Amino acid sequence: MKRILITLAFALLSFSAFAIDNNFESKDFETSEEQKTDSASKSNWTIKNDLILTFEQTQISNWAAGGYSNLSFGGLFKGFYNYKYKKHKVDNTAEASYARTRQDQNGEGIWDSGNRWIKSEDKLELNSIYGYQAVGRWNYSGLMNIKSQFDNGYDKDTNIISAGLSPAILTSSIGMEYKTIGFSALFSVITGKTTYCLDTRQTIRQGVFGKDDWDKAWKFSVGSYIKLFYQRDIWTNVNVLAKLDLFWDYSKPMIDTDINGEVFVSMKLHKYLNAFVSIQAAIDKDFSTRIQYKERFGFSIPINF
Repeated sequence: MKRILITLAFALLSFSAFAIDNNFESKDFETSEEQKTDSASKSNWTIKNDLILTFEQTQISNWAAGGYSNLSFGGLFKGFYNYKYKKHKVDNTAEASYARTRQDQNGEGIWDSGNRWIKSEDKLELNSIYGYQAVGRWNYSGLMNIKSQFDNGYDKDTNIISAGLSPAILTSSIGMEYKTIGFSALFSVITGKTTYCLDTRQTIRQGVFGKDDWDKAWKFSVGSYIKLFYQRDIWTNVNVLAKLDLFWDYSKPMIDTDINGEVFVSMKLHKYLNAFVSIQAAIDKDFSTRIQYKERFGFSIPINF
């Protein structure tokens, strides 16, 4: 069963790649077929890349109110690569973000060896959805999603609990998708979720698979999956991107459904200056029984290409 689901997911994505590569050629094309295909290929693609850079420095010396000198920097990339031709469509997204901060906690200066860099943001997400129009705004769909991080992560006691691609979560599904301008909803009752942990350190694998299964490199589960996506300009120069993922493992009670929600709001203040706020919350009892929450706010230099 596991192999069948994984094979089907890869087959769908392979088909979509093959279709794009061949521009979905049809017998309906007329004599100037080659030129029309090239023109259609360009016009059917929608590509957008956003890069946000952040930097902050605070210097404190004998400050009555207290506090730490600190230095932080980060970057956020969002890429959208969508293709549509007749009844076929492929929506690809890539998201990567990373930020680090260093505080002068011992009072000897930021660059003293007693202080260290700590990551404050670390995310890698790749998403690909192939759809074939069924009826109206409904499509037959196949999805593949990868979520992970780049760097080591530590708990409050400085124990290492994650590393690059450890864990990495691969979700592949077959289902139906409703899609309209700025909004899509995908529903699947055949979804495979594979959690990988490429790092061999016991402390990391215990956090991913539990104390009894720490020697495993991966685990697989089958369930139902819902993915909601929304992105639009709600006001002039204000853009909202919202995502919600729900996965129910059939081997567990429905109350243990994994939930991951995220809202990213960007406001254009100037040609070279944006303000943004990002809020993310998650429930995944494989990693923690408590709600995971993360919030970011700041100003950034946007680069679009």
